[in-house]
Amino acid sequence: MSEKVERELRALFAEAEARGACAAPSEKRLQVACLRRTGETGTVVSSARGLFARRSWWEGLGFSEQTLAIMRAVQRRHPDWAFCGPSAALALGCDVPYAWQRPLHVLRESGNASARTALVTHHSTTLADDARERPIWHGGLHVTPLLRTVLDSLRWMSFREGMVVADWAMGACGVAWQDFVEYRRVGSCRDAKRALSTFVRATGLAESGGESIARAVMIEQGYLLPAQQVEVPDPLHPGRTFRVDFVWVRTDGRVIAGECDGLRKLLDPEMARGRSPQQVLLDQRKREGLITAYDVSVLRFTYEEAAGVTELVQKLELYGVPRVGSPLAPTGPMPLPDWGLLLRR
Repeated sequence: MSEKVERELRALFAEAEARGACAAPSEKRLQVACLRRTGETGTVVSSARGLFARRSWWEGLGFSEQTLAIMRAVQRRHPDWAFCGPSAALALGCDVPYAWQRPLHVLRESGNASARTALVTHHSTTLADDARERPIWHGGLHVTPLLRTVLDSLRWMSFREGMVVADWAMGACGVAWQDFVEYRRVGSCRDAKRALSTFVRATGLAESGGESIARAVMIEQGYLLPAQQVEVPDPLHPGRTFRVDFVWVRTDGRVIAGECDGLRKLLDPEMARGRSPQQVLLDQRKREGLITAYDVSVLRFTYEEAAGVTELVQKLELYGVPRVGSPLAPTGPMPLPDWGLLLRR
């Protein structure tokens, strides 16, 4: 391959990576050159038809970052397109379940049918003549605005998956129940009631998609809902605290702590918040050691177990999490433990 093509490819990938995007060569000869470099041991990956990335750069991204890189490349090809639903939610910062990230979701304001390809699903949606309905630009992507994005996501997604978006909208974006109800009257559409039934059960307290999905499973299966993001005194450093994802206090005094762990927290850069996988694991182990200083049962589960339902339910049963109406289930708000009395001595 000529030095000229090598220089062109280096420039092509450097420009795309600077935008956080896949490269989309328009010239046939560069497309062929990219394809020749793909394969199991190749230096280039084909992320979608006509889209390419350097393997080392691509493999350093989390799944969500890879999806955003594809979206930015598609946006350059189609500057008039607007992403909607789960794709817009991802662009706005939501930890969207992987299954809803691809194919991409693109708004189409005319026609009655939705078309789907391997890369894109086009959604026919009639937008109201209201400023809150018009697409906006965010991070270089043309997306539906927040409330429209949440409404579409919740009416398309299942209750469990939609809870991820609802918790994010409420917690990270400050969308109140009343805001959503009032907007729903403007953005009226099919299955809006389904969206409302998901949003009304959100708390905005989940710090990961796995926590949102797990709580949705508990609602569906009739389990007592836990207190969330509960602060626990650090027994080694008076005055400091650490948090656990869930806490149940049964009427017999038994306390159960729930923690969502797993490979996704270790390997996904968005969830690691700048920490290396080793540091994430170390922080997790430190927290595990601290919580065992208390007389509590610690129920650990992964994102995959929550999404699969069965294993999470088995663990809820194994650890004695009561169902609603059980004599072991307190009525009213979940009481918080007296951590001082629970400290092992």
